[in-house]
Amino acid sequence: MYPHIRDLETSPLLLFGLLLLGGMASGELSRRLVNLPRTTGYVFFGLLMGNSGLQWVDPYILGSAQFFIYPAIGLILFELGHRFPLTGQGLDRKLILLSATETSAVFALVTGVMCLFGFDLAEALFAAAIAASTSPAITIATSSDIGAEGPLTSRLFGLVALNGCVAFAAITIILPMLVAGGTADAGPGYIDALVHVTASLLLGFGLSFVACRSAGWLGPHAEHQHLMLLGLIIIGTGLPLSLDMSPLLALLTFGIGTRLADRHKQVIAIRIASDARVFLVVTFVLAGAALELGLLLDYWPMALAFVFTRFGARWAALYFTGRHLGGTSKDAFFTAVGLLPMSSVALVLLGDAGALDGGTGPALAGTLMGAIVLMQLVGPICTQSAVRGFGEARRYVARRKSPSQGAVTR
Repeated sequence: MYPHIRDLETSPLLLFGLLLLGGMASGELSRRLVNLPRTTGYVFFGLLMGNSGLQWVDPYILGSAQFFIYPAIGLILFELGHRFPLTGQGLDRKLILLSATETSAVFALVTGVMCLFGFDLAEALFAAAIAASTSPAITIATSSDIGAEGPLTSRLFGLVALNGCVAFAAITIILPMLVAGGTADAGPGYIDALVHVTASLLLGFGLSFVACRSAGWLGPHAEHQHLMLLGLIIIGTGLPLSLDMSPLLALLTFGIGTRLADRHKQVIAIRIASDARVFLVVTFVLAGAALELGLLLDYWPMALAFVFTRFGARWAALYFTGRHLGGTSKDAFFTAVGLLPMSSVALVLLGDAGALDGGTGPALAGTLMGAIVLMQLVGPICTQSAVRGFGEARRYVARRKSPSQGAVTR
């Protein structure tokens, strides 16, 4: 007998398929109807299905999806690192100077503002480390959708990569202080943190060496190289997790190391927006499902202060440093706008710190989650606006009003 519809239970696999199709449809509607980035549609669909909406995606589903989310983030971080811009002499010193200046400004100002709100030094430094990072997923996906290509977009990718390295390493070092409440008991934890950072760097560069050698052996066959890279990314994710370490720094180092070591351009990198779009869609949908709009409503003064301080620090640093490096005030402004997004990586960082389980205190977790909610919703629009401001959005088509009909068309 066929089961009655009332006896049908929604299995995680069925829900996963519905999330994938619904997210894809929402992304297309977002682009075609209102000319917003597809990523905005993915996030809004996840928001509708998740904690702040219909609550179809319960904590069990989100927990079981970690097996999928971490490889997806690995693909994103590897691509970000592999897009790292180089000059004829190797690393771009101006880019490194820009990153060092703006991350230092973010750390100084965000730490100060959080202390003014009554947080202790360890909590303020942790918030500043979160603020230093930018969502690589939003940057990659939105830039790909509008065909972003040019020197300023390349510089934006480089800054996102460098800022990620700083943020991932800083959080690893700050966590012992956060856990110990800023007391001297954090001493042994700092040694473990330095070991973790060193091990992550060594693992990342080791994987890049294997990738370059394997690419030369496999030859220019994308299907074989992509399988090899996916396997290395999963190893780069699973090995740190099995050692109770965050895999984020190792994965980003893997991408940057491959970019530096692949002098003969033999590695055919995976592009998640085209070769593995399914990972991208599900990551955004699940990240949206995990958002709590109520936290933004409860902690909006501190969340807004966090967001505006983060933006202002970057804008000021990029403006004053850029003037000495030949940049324009317009480029500094749109670069700061492009560095605003926060997304799934920030959620993972909060999870690593226990913030999602209340381990860091409700005020700090609520403030950071509120800021992430806000910047995940408007982050794709920020990236699209930044690339358009650069004049490097090759596939963006502005919506215009028809003179005869007065309607909005594409």
